Amino acid sequence: MNSEVVLITGANRGIGLALTEQYLINGCSVIATCRDDATTTELMSLKAQFADKLLIESMDVTCPETIHRLANNLCQQNISLDLIINNAGFLDQANHSIHAIDYADAEMCFKVNALGPLFLTHCLLSLLNKNRLCKIAIISSSKGSLLKAQGVDWYGYRMSKAAANMLAVNLATELVDDNVAVVAIHPGWVQTDMGGSSARLKVNDSANGIIKVINHLSIHNTGQFYDVNGEQLPF
Repeated sequence: MNSEVVLITGANRGIGLALTEQYLINGCSVIATCRDDATTTELMSLKAQFADKLLIESMDVTCPETIHRLANNLCQQNISLDLIINNAGFLDQANHSIHAIDYADAEMCFKVNALGPLFLTHCLLSLLNKNRLCKIAIISSSKGSLLKAQGVDWYGYRMSKAAANMLAVNLATELVDDNVAVVAIHPGWVQTDMGGSSARLKVNDSANGIIKVINHLSIHNTGQFYDVNGEQLPF
């Protein structure tokens, strides 16, 4: 693992920050992206510790111009990627009912959770390492499962995560002959700003589970949906 180059979106806090730290500890080089440079304090602490193993890049998954700029910067530095983790997420927390929908928040869910990973993958595809199996992970949610029984909640979030799952299926089907494996991962209910302090999973436990799922990802199980315990989930 220690020669891999990993790109992680939404890396300035929560699961993204924990993934960044764990991959650095494991000896990987990490490109950590985040939307706002003012929120990189903890990333800068990691930078001081891991020096040239960590590259911090400003990138907003809802803004195509910043994604293009990121891709061009990496290309100019001759950086090849082994793993892309689409982690950045948005939750329309107040959208509990069809009778009261904030459509701006619902639309933002699609921009961040589904369209962002689509466009990012499109722009970075040519940078994937051609000499080995490459991987793309999409941090999804069981809330986006069409087959899992659950109540009404978070219209935009759930719809966008269903779309993210379909993105994983489409990418896996199209990229299998290019030796690229794709997985959708449910991170669990995690103690983050999004999940809240009463959530069941600690951030590091979720991050470690995600890494284990990615480590077990291959061409033979590409296009599947797993939770952090390695259990396969229904789309």
